[in-house]
Amino acid sequence: MAQTPAKTKDHPDVKAMQDRREEQTKSNEAAMKRMESSQPTPTQEENDLAKLGVAVDDKEPDGAGPTIIRTTVVANTPLGAEPPSLTDPYSAEGKAERERAERERAERAAQAKAKRDEARG
Repeated sequence: MAQTPAKTKDHPDVKAMQDRREEQTKSNEAAMKRMESSQPTPTQEENDLAKLGVAVDDKEPDGAGPTIIRTTVVANTPLGAEPPSLTDPYSAEGKAERERAERERAERAAQAKAKRDEARG
């Protein structure tokens, strides 16, 4: 059984590992800075006032800034494809949408079967 030669520090895999570590370290440092500059929301004072039944309209900002959602991924949907709509499944529109989806699924299955049969000869 032949042994594979040992990898040196100049190997691309080793460099990739070091790059990932550096990126992770930078990400951790940025997260720690955010944690140091933020405060819990609601604050303890707001919790105490709420316990007494006092409505707090002007809440202190927690310092986190706006929430940014960069991507939306829908399970079992290819990236770039339009996600399924959220129509009522019991309405006429929902029934038509289910039927259309079933037809598309059946067409894809038939195409895949035809390719398999063609490959088998």
